[in-house]
Amino acid sequence: MRKTSMMSSPGKKIAAVVVTPLLALTTLLLTASPASAAPTTRCSAYQYQSAPAATNVAMKTCVVKNGNSRYAYILIEQARASSGSTWDLFKVHARLERNDVNKATKWCDFTDSMNRYQNPRLKCTTATVSSSTAGGWTSDGVINFNFDLDGLGDKSRALGGSPSVS
Repeated sequence: MRKTSMMSSPGKKIAAVVVTPLLALTTLLLTASPASAAPTTRCSAYQYQSAPAATNVAMKTCVVKNGNSRYAYILIEQARASSGSTWDLFKVHARLERNDVNKATKWCDFTDSMNRYQNPRLKCTTATVSSSTAGGWTSDGVINFNFDLDGLGDKSRALGGSPSVS
């Protein structure tokens, strides 16, 4: 009488060991989403505004691209030797532009924060715009300010724009 083996042949075991991981890898590759690119940020060099009472303000305009989304911001960093009221007015107007045409804008009033904190770091950010149109996206802006007790009234200053993103 001949005995029947319950074991598979060695060839079938090897095939199962090789095919199973290949199927899992193929499934993973087919269902994996493409890797997202990191956001691209381009900023101008720092631009400075001094004020009475040993106060300096550093500002830069920035534009951010993340996929088809783009927005702009202005970063404000103040350094003061002492606390107290330095500003009667400090407003920032951030603009996201494409080929010098406004696509999103935002006004931010930082007067209270600039007076309340000795060294604040503030950001005025526009709304996000979704567009697949490439090239020419930049940020720029304006500051409106008035030094406390100088008697010279409100002043305005245009900020240099950022380099562009696509």
